[in-house]
Amino acid sequence: MDIDIFKTDLDKCVDNLTEDLAQIRTGRATPELIQDVLVNAYQTEAPLKNYATINVADNRSLIVIPWDKSIIDNISKGISSANLGFNPVSEGDHVRVSIPDLTQERRVEYVKVMKERVEDSRIAVRQVRQKFMQEIDEQQKEGFSEDQADMLREEGEKLVKESNAKIEEIKDKKEEELMTI
Repeated sequence: MDIDIFKTDLDKCVDNLTEDLAQIRTGRATPELIQDVLVNAYQTEAPLKNYATINVADNRSLIVIPWDKSIIDNISKGISSANLGFNPVSEGDHVRVSIPDLTQERRVEYVKVMKERVEDSRIAVRQVRQKFMQEIDEQQKEGFSEDQADMLREEGEKLVKESNAKIEEIKDKKEEELMTI
């Protein structure tokens, strides 16, 4: 087993968590909140980011500027039907999306969702670790020395601890963001 591939797989777990948590809103307007909303246009359904530019107007609103002005209504419908709690308003050649303030109850709900995604990420790290350890065992059966195998296992465990520390750091930072009013 190549330790670089193992490290890359662990990094993917951490990166996926970062992307997942970017979609959980913190009360501030960011394009990530709506960029993956599905919009039905041209007889196909695709993420909003494929049809428009999304800009932050201020802390509480986003401006969606479609590349084709004829799909403004489709964009509004897509954002409304995503059930994110946003109210899109067509304003001529763009759509304004207002981000409502988060209630304390909603913040606690988002923290629960965030913790579920963090746990999913930890499970993914454990699965990558388990696969790595199995490959070391297989190589050891095929003549890999015990010292080399132990060295690889130690290096693998060190990388897993680093990944779990990164995940914990990301979780703490996101929880603080979510709970800050």
